[in-house]
Amino acid sequence: MYFVSIDDDVCTGCDACTAGCPAHILSFDSDREKAYVSGDSGDCMGCEACVAVCPSGAITVMEM
Repeated sequence: MYFVSIDDDVCTGCDACTAGCPAHILSFDSDREKAYVSGDSGDCMGCEACVAVCPSGAITVMEM
């Protein structure tokens, strides 16, 4: 099982991760201009596609 998290302090609001996540568990809050985990973080497949497209390094994927 994998767990994904996004550091709000590091996220620049580019929204690249939401399109890059094949599990569709990431969303973008246009009011805050930040990405967030909208689905069950446990649905993360551990592929790290979101990590690869995040220019600020705000996303962490951990194996639990």
